[in-house]
Amino acid sequence: MRRSKSVPLGRSYLALAALAATGGLAACGREKQTYCADQNGVVVPDYRCDDGSSGHYYYTGSYGRGRSPGYRLSGGSRVASTDSVGRSNAGLPATGHVSNGKVSSGGFGSSSGSKSSGS
Repeated sequence: MRRSKSVPLGRSYLALAALAATGGLAACGREKQTYCADQNGVVVPDYRCDDGSSGHYYYTGSYGRGRSPGYRLSGGSRVASTDSVGRSNAGLPATGHVSNGKVSSGGFGSSSGSKSSGS
């Protein structure tokens, strides 16, 4: 019968494996922010998404907090402000006001711990 030879793992390999595992888990809990923006991804005052007109969207992504009107967003996901099903799927209320900078914990399509100031 043949015996298998075990290969000892070095400390650097184990440290690298641990770092990769924790980095992957940290990415699951990243904060995401939602902003009202035009079709080009330029942030506009949040009340623009409240009026039910076309041409305004909610963008959700890891943009950072405190983005002011005029800031151009890139990446993330976009849903029309008038699309109640899309809003729900994005973890936003189906109707009503959503403040610029609304924060939610994201990862694999989840949203939890959301904070929003309403009007």
